[in-house]
Amino acid sequence: MVLHTCPICGRSHAVREARAAVAYGRQLTCSPECESERRRRQRNRPTRPLVAGATKRAASGWLRLGNQVAKSLHTWVAAATGADLVRTAAWTRGGERIG
Repeated sequence: MVLHTCPICGRSHAVREARAAVAYGRQLTCSPECESERRRRQRNRPTRPLVAGATKRAASGWLRLGNQVAKSLHTWVAAATGADLVRTAAWTRGGERIG
């Protein structure tokens, strides 16, 4: 048995080795009540910011560059998808010219 500390109530409890192996370093809860509280907290946790929004907080220049590339790639993909939709709409209208 392996000792774990419940992340909700802080009590120590024994966990079987097989279950501890699939926990991947996380501390398991001690009871169903603590597990439901952990899931409630997880649901109500504020969402993480997008990668593009983390540009200001990036510590190194390489991280800032990576964030900028991710943002520009997202913009390019969105624009390319929009152009594909316009071409598809023009094709399905029987070849009529748009604009």
